[in-house]
Amino acid sequence: MYINSFCSISPVGTLSPQSDTTSLQALTIGRAYCIEPDYKDLIPPMQLRRMSKPVRTGVAAARLCMKSYNDFSPASIHVGTAYGMLEDSENFLKKIIEQDEQLLNPTAFIQSTHNTVSGQIALSIGCTAHNMTYVHNAHSFESALLDASLFMENLGDKDAILVGTVEECTDTSYNILKRFDVYNEESTAGEGATFFALSKTLHAESVAALKAFEMFIAKDKTELQSNLNRFIQQHGLNMAKDLLLHSFNDDVTFASFENQLSFVKYSGKYATMAAFGVAYACLLLKERQYSDILILTGLGSHYSLILLSGSL
Repeated sequence: MYINSFCSISPVGTLSPQSDTTSLQALTIGRAYCIEPDYKDLIPPMQLRRMSKPVRTGVAAARLCMKSYNDFSPASIHVGTAYGMLEDSENFLKKIIEQDEQLLNPTAFIQSTHNTVSGQIALSIGCTAHNMTYVHNAHSFESALLDASLFMENLGDKDAILVGTVEECTDTSYNILKRFDVYNEESTAGEGATFFALSKTLHAESVAALKAFEMFIAKDKTELQSNLNRFIQQHGLNMAKDLLLHSFNDDVTFASFENQLSFVKYSGKYATMAAFGVAYACLLLKERQYSDILILTGLGSHYSLILLSGSL
């Protein structure tokens, strides 16, 4: 599959094919919030005021992605989110308790469902095509990508599809995940919305080729390294020249690769951060720093490998 455009609304700002990696500033330890763009030309004001942050960032990222690729109308929409619209869910549950389940406004319930973002994108552009949201924990983005790759087999050469993720970090989710040691004194909790325009054929606007991807469960580092080595052999990667872009701290290294870099210092840590990793890798490929980039993402026992190539 070919990536023709992308947009990532993240704690380091909005990334697009025109962005520059040298201008990005590493995040500080703690919590990092998205730097939101100007929504004036993206979402009508009356709709915007009813949207929670993940809904508006998701819709805006999708609209910016489509706009930068000839304002295309997607042949399908595929979204991944691990936790959905947390703030709306929390507000609805709080009102259930406070109002003793009486006279509840259904709006908060409707807007807290996981497929809210994909639905809002479709409504905003009048898209009635295939629309699917995957909620597979830290494999949500990869599952959406798998759905997209299967759907793409039936597309025409000029068709493009929209694939992306959205995640938010609330006070409640941060405190709960901290209790489970997902976040600690050495990590930064992040959030973000990232979308890609994908096609099965190469176009003049294509920024990278998505050659392969895989998701798996690994119980320990030995099992992780075994899966990594198998993927490297299977796809003939050059460990002396290619880059391993990973979601771990800078001091974590994998012996196989000479060139290793962490992207989590720009995105923060969250379930669907692999999408930000792909966007960041596209920028590195655009700058011709590497010919192939392997993105390794891990959260808990969930891992994924995504291989991008700049040789189009």
